[in-house]
Amino acid sequence: MTKSAFQLKVLAGLLLVIAGSASAATYTNVPGGATTGLPFAYFGNAANPSGDSPKVGEVFSLTSAETLSSFSFYALGNVAASLQLNVAQWNPTTIAAGTPLLTTSGSAVETFNSTGGYTTISFDNLGLNLNSGTSYIAYLTSSDPSVTGIQLSRIAKTADTTGFGTAEAHYSTVSNSWVLGPNNGFLNLQYTAITAAVPEPESYALLLAGMGLIGAVVKRRKAKQA
Repeated sequence: MTKSAFQLKVLAGLLLVIAGSASAATYTNVPGGATTGLPFAYFGNAANPSGDSPKVGEVFSLTSAETLSSFSFYALGNVAASLQLNVAQWNPTTIAAGTPLLTTSGSAVETFNSTGGYTTISFDNLGLNLNSGTSYIAYLTSSDPSVTGIQLSRIAKTADTTGFGTAEAHYSTVSNSWVLGPNNGFLNLQYTAITAAVPEPESYALLLAGMGLIGAVVKRRKAKQA
């Protein structure tokens, strides 16, 4: 390998480090997997045991601007249904969800854990930029009108120790409004969320400068070979 080729590889490696400087963070209140012995929330379009929860979601907020990469809920039993994830801004004063910022077009990846007796409902490659200090809600819907009686696992706490989730909420067809879970809202769905930090403007400047430098090196090599 020539010296110039080696330098080019080193520079390219540095650019990858810069581009990957937005480190990922994982927020989960069930690090060992879903706990199915705890209370649960019913979800479904048709008549179901709770009678009023066609949408069930988790309210959350971030202390810094991040990109939501993945979000997972946990359901009791072996679930196979057409489910979509929606993420909307949440108004804690009026207890209401805004227009969805994201609605997944495909169904979730559903993985059954036969030992734990639960299904992980995962949505990946979301790429949704979220602001710091803003409340959001991630909730499930289904395009299948026959979907009913899906039991989402939830966990009761005085506060969510992850610093991410703030409350479980469900949409009631009785009041035609969103309702927070019991215990003054401190009842969270069991979830796992993966985010990536939004790169600082300085990182973009360094990346552009490095790409320009690589272009200059390549141009110089071609000129020498001509």
